[in-house]
Amino acid sequence: MLDGVLALPAALLPKRYWQSIDLPVPNVAPLSSLLTMLAGFAIGIRGYFAFLERLRHVSGVSIMDISKAQIEGRLPETADVSAIPTALAAMAPITFALFTPLGLFATYLVLTGLIRSAAAYIDEAHGDPILTGVDWLGRRMLTSQQQRSVRTAREKLEGAVEPDRRYHGEWAGLTGVDFVIVAARRKPDWTRGTFVISSDGWFTLGEPFDRPTPNGLRTIYPLTLQKTPDVLRRSVQYQLPPLHQSGK
Repeated sequence: MLDGVLALPAALLPKRYWQSIDLPVPNVAPLSSLLTMLAGFAIGIRGYFAFLERLRHVSGVSIMDISKAQIEGRLPETADVSAIPTALAAMAPITFALFTPLGLFATYLVLTGLIRSAAAYIDEAHGDPILTGVDWLGRRMLTSQQQRSVRTAREKLEGAVEPDRRYHGEWAGLTGVDFVIVAARRKPDWTRGTFVISSDGWFTLGEPFDRPTPNGLRTIYPLTLQKTPDVLRRSVQYQLPPLHQSGK
């Protein structure tokens, strides 16, 4: 029983954390979303009536005061009365729901509770959208930072940028390979099996690998001339550099 109660707020967390929590979070996710929606209604109704009470005294004269004065004969029914209080009252629901902090909070709870309830009904339960979004953004920023750190460290090993070089496959100790491209920087689109299309022919790219050189770390791309027709897969356009006869 206690575990179920503790799992209710935990169901607001992003779904990817649920399995790491020793609580029956997936089981109570539908109830958690329903309670979130009900909490939004409760906060919204209470806040809305308090908002109306404050609205009654706009400009020092409330709509109720004007109506009472007209009924008692102290104010003619044809009197020229400002329409501002009436307009404010007519727009009160929208004003409260969308333009007040408490109204926005209540609206958010109701809408997200409704969405989460619908998602749970089709077995796609998830946590609070804002918490999920913040978690996704944080993980993306962290991943981006890690990738930049790895890239910076590799560029230090690679040294200065220089043009690609082309050698025979034997230069890299490879058999059955026509050429190898020695690159100072990795080529993101060059993966195993990619077709490299050049004016000298079509080549199939082998498994790239790294090799240290006097000028720094280099990526080696094996190229094998395509001599028989094959199904066109992923391809890149590339102009082969001049052929070097040695590693010098």
